Amino acid sequence: MKRTLRAGLTALLFLLLLTSCGSGGGNKVYEVSDMAGKIVGVVSYTTSAGYIARFGEPVEIRYFDDAAQLKAALKAGSIDCALADPTVSRRLTRGSFSLRRLDDMFVDCDYRLAVSVENRELLANLNTALRSLSADGTADRIVDAWQSGEQASEHTPDPDRTPITVAIDPTFYPYAYYDGEGEPAGLEIDIVWAVCDKLGLTPEFVAAQPGMPLYLAEIGKTAFAIGRISLDPDNEAVSFTDAYMHCDEYVVVRK
Repeated sequence: MKRTLRAGLTALLFLLLLTSCGSGGGNKVYEVSDMAGKIVGVVSYTTSAGYIARFGEPVEIRYFDDAAQLKAALKAGSIDCALADPTVSRRLTRGSFSLRRLDDMFVDCDYRLAVSVENRELLANLNTALRSLSADGTADRIVDAWQSGEQASEHTPDPDRTPITVAIDPTFYPYAYYDGEGEPAGLEIDIVWAVCDKLGLTPEFVAAQPGMPLYLAEIGKTAFAIGRISLDPDNEAVSFTDAYMHCDEYVVVRK
C-alpha cells in the first residue's frame, strides 16, 4: 500500500513538473501566427521592439532592460514568447534546455536604397559607398549598435558639402524617427550619414508616410529612399542598390 501511494505521489509530482513552467504554463506559440493575443517580450530600444510594435495582430508587449531579464521572464512563464535578433536569440537559448527558437521566422528581409531608374550614376556611387562600408566594418557596427539598443550617433552637417535629399519613413523606431530635439535619428539615418560621408555629401531628410518613400524616389522628388524597401522586379521606375543590411528576427519559446 505504501509503495503504491509513494508511486502515485511520484507520478503526480512528475506530472506537475511537466505541466508547469512558471505562471504562464507550457509553450503556447508554435508559429508566428500563434503570437496573436499573446504576451510578447522584447529588449527595450532594439530593432525587435520596433518590429513587434508593428505586428499586424494584437499582442501585449513587455519590455526588458537586457537579454538576461528577458530570458528569466520567458523561463518563468510570465511571457508567452520573446522576439529577438540573432544575437539576443542566441543569448536566450545558449545553455538552456527549456528554450528554443522557432523555425518560422518573424522577419527575414534585406534593406536597400532605392533610386530612380534614370539616375544610374547615383546608383553606382551609392553601391560603391555601401561596399566600402561593408568592407571596413562600418555598416556592421551601425547595425550591431542599434540591435543591441545603443543610442543614435550625433551628426554635424558640413555646409561645404553638396546636399542630397533622402526620403524616409520617420514612424518606425528605431530605424528612423525624430529625437527629442526634432532631428532625424535611427539605424537608417546613421547608414545614410555613413554613405554620404563616403561620397562627400550632406543628407537632407524628407519625411514621408509609411510606404511612400519609394514613391518619392520613383518620381524624382528625392534623390533616393531608404528603409523597408521590397525588391519589385515589375517596378521599372526604380533601381535598388546592394543590401546594406539583412534583418533576421526570431521567436523564442519554451520547449
